[in-house]
Amino acid sequence: MDIRTYTQTQAVSNGVTPFRISSIEQLPTLAQDESCHIIKQYFDYLERTLSNQEAIVDVEQLRDMLNEVSGFIRSNKSQLRADGYSRMLKRLNSIYAQGLRNTNDRAFTRTAVNFADILNTVSQSFPSYDYSESVGLLLHYMHKMFNYREEGWIEVFEHLISMSDSLEIMQLIKTQHLQEIQNWVEEGVDNLFALMDEQLEVIDNIDADILLLDQELLQRRKAFSKQTRATQSELVIPISRARDKQLIQDLFDRRAQLITERIGKLELADLLDENIEEFTDRLIEIRRSAMIQLVWSNPASH
Repeated sequence: MDIRTYTQTQAVSNGVTPFRISSIEQLPTLAQDESCHIIKQYFDYLERTLSNQEAIVDVEQLRDMLNEVSGFIRSNKSQLRADGYSRMLKRLNSIYAQGLRNTNDRAFTRTAVNFADILNTVSQSFPSYDYSESVGLLLHYMHKMFNYREEGWIEVFEHLISMSDSLEIMQLIKTQHLQEIQNWVEEGVDNLFALMDEQLEVIDNIDADILLLDQELLQRRKAFSKQTRATQSELVIPISRARDKQLIQDLFDRRAQLITERIGKLELADLLDENIEEFTDRLIEIRRSAMIQLVWSNPASH
């Protein structure tokens, strides 16, 4: 099937993105120029969408489209060679470099996982490319995603460590910088936000329980005071009064117990927050150190 015929048949179903590949299996084996033309249309749409700061971006659509590009590259239908890979990577780097300058970078950040997936995919077939800029961008977006509490930051990291390390610089980056992140991951850093949310929810529940106890204590103490005034002239203290007094004491004890629990949960939340801040600072420092190493390892940059 001619590629022009194929894309034209998709125009009705795909609307404003008639170039999208609905089925890689149905594609014929393409010449590199045809493959590059398809990928260019994807990247043109990606760049237009991401650069429009006023529009509401359909991030899921962009992620689906980038997944299609990654799948197309992995297939044997694209027939890409070194020059095709190189043009594609330069274009993708230039698109995501714009996110460093845009004040609204959430769409760039939320699609960075797919950017990382494409880079990882290409690196397996084209390891000789200089991935310095690409790695720097991924480190930037990984840090951003962690700041934004996007779970995908760990996927970006996994793509980074899976990239081909046939180049000496990638080996250095992995052993000297990514290994530290790996150590944090093994210690559970990817669960910090979930644990923090859990602790804050428990604290909110404790606060609600304390509020209910305070309301019940207020009512029972008022009733007890009223009962005390009414029985002051009686020689025998009613059993119910002693029982009510004990119930009030039990409520006070329960309140004290909740306060102690709350303090413990707050201390744990503070510790989690410190760990989050420490890891955030380390991500910044790792990115800076890695970028310095990447720059000095690239003769063309100095």
